[in-house]
Amino acid sequence: MWLQSYLVQGNARPWWAFFADALFAHHVPKDCKVKDMSQRVNPFLQHWKPSKRALPAELRSMITVASRYGLRPEGLAFARTTLRCMPMWNHCETDPIVIHRLATKSAVTTCLRHKHRLLTVGDFEALAAKLADQDHQPTQSCVCAMCELLITEARCSYPHRCLTRAKAFLDALPPKWDPRLEHPEDYEDAQMNERLTEGVKEGRLFDRNVTTYGGVGNVLRLFTDGQPTYNGILDMRIQGDGFSELTLATDGSCLHNGERNAQAGSGVFVGNGDPRNKSIRLPKRLSQSNQTGEAVATYLASVLADP
Repeated sequence: MWLQSYLVQGNARPWWAFFADALFAHHVPKDCKVKDMSQRVNPFLQHWKPSKRALPAELRSMITVASRYGLRPEGLAFARTTLRCMPMWNHCETDPIVIHRLATKSAVTTCLRHKHRLLTVGDFEALAAKLADQDHQPTQSCVCAMCELLITEARCSYPHRCLTRAKAFLDALPPKWDPRLEHPEDYEDAQMNERLTEGVKEGRLFDRNVTTYGGVGNVLRLFTDGQPTYNGILDMRIQGDGFSELTLATDGSCLHNGERNAQAGSGVFVGNGDPRNKSIRLPKRLSQSNQTGEAVATYLASVLADP
């Protein structure tokens, strides 16, 4: 319950979660590589962990639960608004060696933190986008209007250097976490609303949308298996020029269901005498039950419908 409340973002976030943030950031091991406390935003979203021994019992318990049940960022795809809210400093999905090198204390990182006040991926994206200004020159002496504004308002002494470093941070993000790239949210709604309804008169459409929306707390999942996740971008576009409707019947059955000598099978029926009709006996490596038979039958039907 504590962990669930802590992960809430926005106006609904409980007041104690902000105190927890401060305690986490203050109490870290001596060998913590994130030396600047202002960069320690959230231990579940960045490459650093608090020292549990120095924390109150409730927070120690919360960290223990998160570790025991595999709390980590995980999902097939995320909305840009969500990606932009992630902390950029020591982003947990970047290569820790690369991101630590980029964030090492220097004149440019000090300027990014204290003068440009960059914190999130969206902040870095907005600053790096200024490199595309057609009047900008890649030199310290650039006198374009954008650089002049950064010099006078942000008190930045070398705008081009800061823009370049901001882009380097973004380039360290895996594709799935980079808001500058194309993501499934760019086309999946239109695909569901337009292309999938072509030629279909009846039936319930399968929702193919994979994008997770909401705050950064929505990227975190419990009960993960600890295996590496795919950080590329899924291509969820539907291939083909048109669609047709196909009605199939599926079923699974099992002899001696629930017993040690159970034998299960699956069947797909397309039509009388149709060569696509199929029935199989489940291999022994699968659980022998009528539920498994029904699940396999559904899989076989999906293969027939979209070979």
